[in-house]
Amino acid sequence: MKPTSAGDRPVSPDAETVTASDVGRELRRLRKAAGETQAETARIIGVTRANLTQWETGKYLPSAHNARQLDDHFRAVNALFTLTETARSPHDHSPPAAGDAGVIDTSRSLLQVFHTVGARLAELLIRDEHGKPLGWRQNLQRKTAPTVLSTAYGISTMQLVGEPYIDLHPLIEGLHQRRSDYGWRGRPEGKWPETTAAVLDALFRADTTLSVDDGLELLEHSLDPFSRTRPYLLATTLQTAVRMRPDAELTDRLIDYLLATRLDFDGDRLWPEKNEAGLVAPEPSVAHTARAVVVLRDVLRNRDDRNDVLEAADEATQWLIDRSHPDDAVAEDLERPRPDGDGTARIIIRHFTSAWVVQALAVAPFLPLPRLNRALGTLWERYDADQGLWAWGSGDLPIWQTLDAVTALRTAALAVAAPPLSPPGTAP
Repeated sequence: MKPTSAGDRPVSPDAETVTASDVGRELRRLRKAAGETQAETARIIGVTRANLTQWETGKYLPSAHNARQLDDHFRAVNALFTLTETARSPHDHSPPAAGDAGVIDTSRSLLQVFHTVGARLAELLIRDEHGKPLGWRQNLQRKTAPTVLSTAYGISTMQLVGEPYIDLHPLIEGLHQRRSDYGWRGRPEGKWPETTAAVLDALFRADTTLSVDDGLELLEHSLDPFSRTRPYLLATTLQTAVRMRPDAELTDRLIDYLLATRLDFDGDRLWPEKNEAGLVAPEPSVAHTARAVVVLRDVLRNRDDRNDVLEAADEATQWLIDRSHPDDAVAEDLERPRPDGDGTARIIIRHFTSAWVVQALAVAPFLPLPRLNRALGTLWERYDADQGLWAWGSGDLPIWQTLDAVTALRTAALAVAAPPLSPPGTAP
């Protein structure tokens, strides 16, 4: 009798760790057992084939709504929904055994923090006079209008915390309606690739009807020569491109551009804030180097044909591990030419350094636990327990900072059983 392969066996939701790849494997098993192609299943469920491919490969998780539809279609009795929600939420680890003094089960309190994040963002959602959701503000404390970028960040955060706190579909439709020839524009007007990348990432997390080809085209149209001098813009754009199509021609070009922005600092090739002519005494940036490492590890998880990417990620990771200075947050001045040639557009970008260091270290081939714990400690210093969100040093509540924190904590939760994931002062 032919032995049963791992791919033929159902994935158990009771496993110690359930990942997006496990969800994808179970979805693929059910589809093949039903004798359907990806195109057939996608048509029946009402999504694009690209959506289904991304779920099956573990790049994204289906929404709760689509997971239930898939369960109904395959008569899987909530199997996919349960797996998806288990993968989407931080995992509860086994409680410490008797005698394990000092070992704290932190995952439960982390789950509570994530529930608080979802509930608070639901409260802070801006609606019109008829109750229609419009989006979120960039700074959640100020009385300003919601923006495309901050709404994209909010959608992504809600997808990460997992619970269906609100219906995201009106917000997703609103993002589609604000699309332009250059993707999505920030404030002030102009080409802002980071905005287009964030919107595309949010849409593909939330099961957009947009095709991957259209998404990549919009991403490419959002780029300009200035983008090639800024590691932040390149890393942000590349991360979305990798998630959409790792082997796309645009993905390869963005990899090359990002590697080209490194500078040599005493024998280490690292990322500064910018790489353009006329720089005087540039310094390596922890925030930009960590962000680059995170996206390069994304590349390596999806393909094995770029040894230059592996070498760059390993070299930069070791530098991050060896760093003894605090992972302080930093601000970056982005001043770029306007598309119409009429002067420049300027915006200040702030980077939550410790969140990116946590992500970079958590995906390292060998987990540097003491260094990871130190970065996590810095990350928690910016958590405002009263607000249930993360705050900048000024007391502002930028929505992107909470997104970065939640992303980092989820990454760390998957990497190690008991790092200091709960906020300071949390009882075991």
